Amino acid sequence: MTGWRIQPSGVVAVLQDVNVDAEALGTALNNLSPALEGAVTATQSAAIAEAVQSYFQIQEGPRIQGMSTRIGAAATGVVSATEAYVQGDMEMAANAQSAAHATVYPPVLPPGVM
Repeated sequence: MTGWRIQPSGVVAVLQDVNVDAEALGTALNNLSPALEGAVTATQSAAIAEAVQSYFQIQEGPRIQGMSTRIGAAATGVVSATEAYVQGDMEMAANAQSAAHATVYPPVLPPGVM
């Protein structure tokens, strides 16, 4: 690989797509609770109600929360990495400009003498 090729506008577009999908996932998960309540009520079984509730408290609740946490952490990491990349680009540009200036105006000669 000869260099990084990150385009911040492309990163923004990907993050916007991820946000749309994350919101859709959140909506689906929010709609899951009423659907489960209806299904449990339809069974008219306290044992099934208790089992479903226990399953979501022990298994799915932490998994769902973990998904949300990981999505947010991943997006934050992508933003931080992109910002660092852009900052690095700016520093490299400034260094290149300083080097070019030093070539045109060597330090032993005052500017304007050449």
